[in-house]
Amino acid sequence: MFKASVVLLSGLLLWAAWFVIAYALHGAQCAGGFALYRTSGQIAQIGLWVVSLGVIVLQARFVQRWGVRHDLAPRLMRSARYLQITAIAATVFVGLPVLVLAPC
Repeated sequence: MFKASVVLLSGLLLWAAWFVIAYALHGAQCAGGFALYRTSGQIAQIGLWVVSLGVIVLQARFVQRWGVRHDLAPRLMRSARYLQITAIAATVFVGLPVLVLAPC
């Protein structure tokens, strides 16, 4: 049961990890740490966002295949699908300010 719970929440766990890394990078960029310039820091954030979004989408496909392979109940599969869609939407909407706002 624990493994199924982790698999079902994996998209949101990946989103949370991306969120922490992205905003730590933003803080380091604005504070001038690690010799990150505003433009290069923003490019790094956009790259991280795109890679994270791709990983979360691939993870969503994996979760669906895993559920079919382990014969999960239809209601649990539907919950898994909604959780993965939530993770994808959260990554898109939280990452959008990186594209449209000034770095600091």
